[in-house]
Amino acid sequence: MTDNTTLFDPGQALERVEAHLDGLQAFWVARGIDPAGGYHTVFDRDGMIMPTRVKSLIAQTRILWTYASLARLRGDESLLEMADHGFAFLVHQFLDSERGGWFWSVDESGVRDPAKLMYGQSFALYALVAYARASGDGAAHDLALATFEEMHKAADVADGGFWENLDASWAPEPTESGRRKSLDIHMHLLESFTALAALTGDPTHRRRLDEVRRLILGKMIEPVGGTGGNQYAGDFTPCEPIVIDRTWIAERTTDARAPGHFTTSYGHNLELGWLLGDADEVLDGDRGRHAGLTDHMAEHALGFGFDHELGGVYREGPPDAPATDTDKEFWQNAEALIGFLHAYELTGKTAYADAFAGTWAFAERHLIHPSLHEWRIRTTRTGEPVDDSLGNQWTGGYHTVRAAMECRRRLSRLVG
Repeated sequence: MTDNTTLFDPGQALERVEAHLDGLQAFWVARGIDPAGGYHTVFDRDGMIMPTRVKSLIAQTRILWTYASLARLRGDESLLEMADHGFAFLVHQFLDSERGGWFWSVDESGVRDPAKLMYGQSFALYALVAYARASGDGAAHDLALATFEEMHKAADVADGGFWENLDASWAPEPTESGRRKSLDIHMHLLESFTALAALTGDPTHRRRLDEVRRLILGKMIEPVGGTGGNQYAGDFTPCEPIVIDRTWIAERTTDARAPGHFTTSYGHNLELGWLLGDADEVLDGDRGRHAGLTDHMAEHALGFGFDHELGGVYREGPPDAPATDTDKEFWQNAEALIGFLHAYELTGKTAYADAFAGTWAFAERHLIHPSLHEWRIRTTRTGEPVDDSLGNQWTGGYHTVRAAMECRRRLSRLVG
């Protein structure tokens, strides 16, 4: 069943991942704190801070998650103080004390965009849980519980799941964006609900997590190819994707185009595999419950989305044909590191270990800054920069630091 011929050395990989995590931590310790409040999020190709008027909920919560998770891992009081700084700013600037939930963006004059996007609400919950676990702060714990409750104002009681693009009063936006649901946002709900259920063990939190898990498995996996989809109508009928308001794609000055209708994201599929494993472990005590699906999606990514010549994973392609977008973006490749390792742990197929090694090799050569250690945003297939900045309003260390931490955890198990 498995080919045991591999160049993968988990001990050596663990050493390199440990060193990379140290470098990422140094990057964020040196430049993440904005003395005026919150965090710096935008950095040029040399890691220079690019001050911005606007601070986004998505970046501030992702960086809060980063500091809190590093503080918990390291037991480092100085990292926890950096998390304290971001938590105070988040509560003071982003919390909607009147309608509940969290505003989408602020600037120096106050609230800039009061919309309630489930993408942002989910990351607020994810960050609050991480901060509560690292600090033991009761206020953060209570805010996490309150955020979870507020998020259910966006629940679709007719067809299940959650509306994703909502105005300040939690009403779906009166545009096509307000009528869409996506795998992306429901994956992030799986992620944050898993974290909350692990923190509290509360039966309600576990039940809601199981509902999101079952919805993804039942409604958002393409039934023929068995890979993740893109966008859906309210009843989960697949839709021709559009550029949804207030997304990273919508904010790009170039390449602001929707993914193709019949395409799948290799990064999302690999990420979904290990996120399901975490949810399964919390709910069932068995991170291999969906090993078959994880194996299938990793095999698909290996067959169509992995660059066997140069290493790394492409952005997207059809479920049953080679990639149509062969650029290599930081987050897909960061998630591929975890996803391939997770699939290797569950199946023992050394092709996945080699895919991890190939993805890591490409990232080291082309995506990871050689001295600053944060990841460049995007390259061509062969590694020429498309966007070599080291941070924007959508990144925040979350994918990169988390990839290093999750790979460290898995490699440590493999080393024993």
